[in-house]
Amino acid sequence: MIGSVRVKVCGLTSAEDAAVAAGIGADFLGFILYPKSPRFLPLERFTALRPRLPALPHVAVLVAPTGEELAAAQAAGFAFFQVHFSVTEPEVARRAAAAVGAARLWLAPKLPPEAELAPELLALADTWLLDTYRADSFGGTGHTGDWAKFGRYREGHPAKRWILAGGLTAENAAAAVAATGAQTIDVNSGVESAPGRKDAGKLAALRAALLR
Repeated sequence: MIGSVRVKVCGLTSAEDAAVAAGIGADFLGFILYPKSPRFLPLERFTALRPRLPALPHVAVLVAPTGEELAAAQAAGFAFFQVHFSVTEPEVARRAAAAVGAARLWLAPKLPPEAELAPELLALADTWLLDTYRADSFGGTGHTGDWAKFGRYREGHPAKRWILAGGLTAENAAAAVAATGAQTIDVNSGVESAPGRKDAGKLAALRAALLR
């Protein structure tokens, strides 16, 4: 935890970067198992890295995973499973909930600006991650999202953990937390020198910004 905010550093591809993330106070380490991502880490590479990773919860980031993909990620020893899905395909969320359970599932809906989450979906997971919407991608846009909508969901469903994602950097993270009341944030491209390569200086600056 950094100050009063829990932080997930996502898109990690090396043990060295994971150690830097842990060093600045990260609570969760995210590894993207989606082949179309520029930060893709094959499951076998994660398995090889795992003995050298900090003893923090590891989060598998998947996009519309099959049952087999979920089973493989569970076998690899991940603590949590961040599942991105389109709200037009709720069966993806249901499958993930059945496979890993609500307590270990972080649902990340691809939620158009005009859309809202259906109540039956909210019951599937204890944790929800809201990222910036873009029609042609599942997160990782580097752009900030709808902070007002995030705040409404956080206030309306306080029993859930709400994670704010999308274009967060040292320059705007404190403002985002103040505007939304977010208690957990997800950082990725905003603390990188290149896709999949975290920048120690940017991570240190993020810590300093959240501690002000």
